[in-house]
Amino acid sequence: MTLWKAKDFLCLTLIIAGIAGCGGMRPTVFLHPEFNFGYVERVAVIPFENLSNTQGAASRATRFFISELLASESFEVIEPGEVGEVLGSVAAVRTGELTKEQIKAVGQKLKVQGLFFGSVNESSTSRSGSVQTHTASLVVRLVDAESGETVWSATNTSGGRGFFSRLFGTGEKSASDVMRECVGEALSTLID
Repeated sequence: MTLWKAKDFLCLTLIIAGIAGCGGMRPTVFLHPEFNFGYVERVAVIPFENLSNTQGAASRATRFFISELLASESFEVIEPGEVGEVLGSVAAVRTGELTKEQIKAVGQKLKVQGLFFGSVNESSTSRSGSVQTHTASLVVRLVDAESGETVWSATNTSGGRGFFSRLFGTGEKSASDVMRECVGEALSTLID
């Protein structure tokens, strides 16, 4: 009888630890309370900024974001080459520093109702023994091209070591999988 109690106790302990280890951070989200999102049909994704130490992280995040956005079939998405050409004509040094007037000009030239901006705040890999852990963190926002106002914003972090990977030392996601998951979770706060 005591053997069964020990097994029950062990199972209960593992379940509780598993639940505690699954409580990841949820995205922080802002939705403009008065904005009509049904109005936005055509959008452009401005190349994300890289605030992390990982070279190329912003380009990867931008590509994942465009791919997830296209897969959602929620908007008509302008091709990246067109966006780059128009941004070059505005002569912006950093896309995160565009003024409202520049945002409106870009929106008019691209004939879009919304512009997505983003920044990769973290894209890192850490090692503990033979296990690599990848973490990605980003901030994404949708700006109304007519007013230059932010109407949606999400901050999300994905990755790190989960309970089972800590327990068994396996099952880690690749850096690409973590970035894609981070982008998808952030975008899901806007698109169901």
